[in-house]
Amino acid sequence: MNQAMYSKVAKYTKGSREYAALQYLCHSDIFNDPQTQNLEEFKNNSLDLAEFIIAHSQPCSRMLVACQLSSVDVNCSELFREVVTDEGLCCAFNTLHPRFLYKGNYRTLDDLIHGPDLVPIDWNPETGYPTKLPPKYYPRPTYGTGISLGVSVMLNAEVDEYYCSSSSGAGFKVNLGSPVDRPLISEGGVAVPLGSETRFRIDAQLTESSPAIRSINRRRRRCVFLDEQQLVFYRYYTKTHCENECLSAFLIEHCGCIPYYLPVIYDNATFCNISRLFCIEKAKLTQNPAGRCMSRCHTPCVDVTFMPDAFSSPLAMHNYTIQSEILTNLPKEEVQRNIAVIHFYYRESVINAELKNVYIGFTEFLSNTGGILGLFMGFSFISIAEIVYFSLLRPIFKFVVPEKYRNSAVITQVRAAPKVNKNWLPEEICRVATKSHNTKRREEEEERRYSIRESGVL
Repeated sequence: MNQAMYSKVAKYTKGSREYAALQYLCHSDIFNDPQTQNLEEFKNNSLDLAEFIIAHSQPCSRMLVACQLSSVDVNCSELFREVVTDEGLCCAFNTLHPRFLYKGNYRTLDDLIHGPDLVPIDWNPETGYPTKLPPKYYPRPTYGTGISLGVSVMLNAEVDEYYCSSSSGAGFKVNLGSPVDRPLISEGGVAVPLGSETRFRIDAQLTESSPAIRSINRRRRRCVFLDEQQLVFYRYYTKTHCENECLSAFLIEHCGCIPYYLPVIYDNATFCNISRLFCIEKAKLTQNPAGRCMSRCHTPCVDVTFMPDAFSSPLAMHNYTIQSEILTNLPKEEVQRNIAVIHFYYRESVINAELKNVYIGFTEFLSNTGGILGLFMGFSFISIAEIVYFSLLRPIFKFVVPEKYRNSAVITQVRAAPKVNKNWLPEEICRVATKSHNTKRREEEEERRYSIRESGVL
């Protein structure tokens, strides 16, 4: 939380350009005083604030005392990259390489110190890692659950070097996010106290979306796929990136420049110097800045969020044996005053996911309609044939077929010949034949009467 190291800025006197930069970093209330901007050190100050922060902040090489990855001691310079944020210089772990994260010009600080075998990889939540991977790469996947397979760091705040704090005390701020996201620390940072061991037990939440929802308007589904909206400065769409670009456009329109921590969305855009920061702070205090633009910044349809549970306990204050050799060799007063130990690890080996899908698709609509019709109307597929017959075939038959064919009924019956037993006597065979002949004549007479009745004669 130290905004500037005391040994580096104590030499600056009141009235200098550097002293004005310190007033901006340490006293945000100065912008409420209209007389301050008329002072000479503010009025004509062309100092680049980002360069001032990089030159006077505590570097990661002094902040990070020791690092472990999966219980193996690792050089911290191989894990962390220095980045400039809205609250000064920070140390970032497992983020995308800048060439995969940005489209435009970006400010490059000290790069990761690694051998040729550690290769940066392009990654995003929708497609994940490439098919072919080198033996060693970053962003790194997790190796498992628990502290032993997580990341552990020991930090030194150097309280004696504090000139001013971004908060109300000394310590550190931690922000957890996706490797493709670059959030604002002032909005989502979690404070870590000194003289304590803090465990961040992380649960990952995956949000997925079915391709079927692409047919739904964005305002209704309230999410955006990566290939649906292209940003100007960032390669990958996130809600934070979209809002940052909206804020940059708003500040360029009102002040003609952008703060050092926002994206450069225009090639000819410039960073604000000290003299223009009064306009920036005044514009940010307006009601709903860039509201129309930010209303179009929906969450990604496929996204990974991290929900940490932080637990802190005090470090050793008495002379008993502890596991860390570094803490054992440090004076207890030094540990309580300057040191913080942080562990990052996953709680479970599975990820809870939620799927956004069409609530009622064509299949669901068809099944629901058929179920309701079948329940209340006795409707079935046979009913479809009946509807087709009575609404289509019967009218055609009525108007196309001649009337004389429609009013006559032809009934044909096929009767099997009676079986004759070989053992019957001749008079028995004659009796059966006579009975069959009489039955046939009776049936013919009934058929004739039926035909006359149908034709309307009788």
